[in-house]
Amino acid sequence: MGHDHHRHDHDKGFMANVHWLLKIHKFWQADTNRAIVDMVDPQPGENLLDIGAGMGPATVLAAARGASVVAVDPSGLMRSICGMRRLFQRARSRITVESGTAESLPVAGGSIDALWTVNSVHHWVDLDLAFAELARVLAPGGRLVLMDEDFTHPDHPRHETHHDHEDEMTAVHVEAIAEALCGLGLEATGQKTLAAGVPVKLVRATKSA
Repeated sequence: MGHDHHRHDHDKGFMANVHWLLKIHKFWQADTNRAIVDMVDPQPGENLLDIGAGMGPATVLAAARGASVVAVDPSGLMRSICGMRRLFQRARSRITVESGTAESLPVAGGSIDALWTVNSVHHWVDLDLAFAELARVLAPGGRLVLMDEDFTHPDHPRHETHHDHEDEMTAVHVEAIAEALCGLGLEATGQKTLAAGVPVKLVRATKSA
């Protein structure tokens, strides 16, 4: 009986891994990542920052356009996958994978021409500290794009499975975020819109030159 019980636990673990692997495409290359890279518009020679980079879908797209990208993520597993993915990129010399969070970014002040994040703002613990970090690392004239999919919107394809977790997440209010960034010397706008066909909360900003 004990043996059967152990096997059952193993099967459950196996199925959980299969379930996770079925989702991997979304993490590996999501349309929202392509959309945000288009918004950032990386230029050859620029220094860019991907916050909460995960498996690096946006990082590799931006590096392929000739920019140097620092991919930052707090998860060791995600950094390992992103690092392995980097090895298969022609632009691997322009990709760096680092441990860090929005509240503590591992780059020098004024060193970043553009930064972005997809679906991570709702995980940030201290928004004021995170916004101060964004302002610190951006070079004069530097730009940022913050995008969170709006799972609370009934038109979002994953609304049914994700909207009820909203109370566990940091609230993302685009107008308040834009106002906070303006107070730190950025010109910022926030809106609810569509990106890659799904409802998103979007903040775009430029640091004063």
